[in-house]
Amino acid sequence: MPDYSTLVDPQFKPFLEGLMHVPGARSFPSVTALREATNAMSGMFPPSGTKLAKVENRTIPGPDGDVPVRIYTPHGTGPFPVVLYYHGGGWVICNLDTHDGLAREFCAASGAIVMSVDYRLAPEHKFPAGMNDCWAALKWVAANAGEINGDADRLAAMGDSAGGVLAVVMSLRAHDEGGPKLSAVINYYGSCNYPSAYTPSANEHANAPVVTRDDIDWFYEQYLTDPATEQNNPYVSPIRAASLKGVAPTFIATAELDPSRDDAEAYGVKLREAGGDVKIKRYKGMLHGFLSWIGPIDAAKTAIDDGAAWLARHWDGHKTK
Repeated sequence: MPDYSTLVDPQFKPFLEGLMHVPGARSFPSVTALREATNAMSGMFPPSGTKLAKVENRTIPGPDGDVPVRIYTPHGTGPFPVVLYYHGGGWVICNLDTHDGLAREFCAASGAIVMSVDYRLAPEHKFPAGMNDCWAALKWVAANAGEINGDADRLAAMGDSAGGVLAVVMSLRAHDEGGPKLSAVINYYGSCNYPSAYTPSANEHANAPVVTRDDIDWFYEQYLTDPATEQNNPYVSPIRAASLKGVAPTFIATAELDPSRDDAEAYGVKLREAGGDVKIKRYKGMLHGFLSWIGPIDAAKTAIDDGAAWLARHWDGHKTK
């Protein structure tokens, strides 16, 4: 196994010993126990001190009942651009609270409204339930942006890890269904491919801190009912779409020491080959999930600022008069 003490960014070293002893997802006696442990760990991070104009919890109509969302509004005068944010957690764990700090920081950095979506989780709600909740949220914002002081002509989708895959899926589905139009997509270390074949990064970093290769396998086992067939669905594995032509401009941020790194980057390469506007940036010395360390890890703030700059570039010229 690689010596992560020499590979991680020096700012990660104070956390490394603890991370190396975190049990794998498969070792927990139940999904409930895993969720409780994850929630407890997220509570160890200091809360974001970023001040925003407003943070509101509400629900919006979903395909099978109301979907909880949290809406973050920046200071300034709207209408603001709107970012649909889908949290990570392997489609199984995490929630609005575990990723509250990330959403707040992105709202402040981008000057956009961020709507964080509390989509349904597996294994209680297998694919495509959570994905359909995310799609309902995107359609709701496109139709009702004015209700939250948002600008429907400047919409983006963003997510980290499993949420990054969902953000990419939103761009595919929007293209397939003729809208809503997304100006841009941000995928923070979402693999975009079912791991039916292990990549070099999956082999080299199979036992990486935070997320192991087996963790990724286990999350997909919870998410899918029939992996043998569903793995080829482009809304599960976007890289397997018949065509990526016309998909929204996409920023892909990967972590150097992440088993899912190569799959995420391969999706970006395929999108570029299809004529897409793509930026792929690998963050040296970073582990999967590094955005959760915003504050102690400088690269987390850098990655947020890079994503915000990507959005600004693609919103330029589309501002509400």
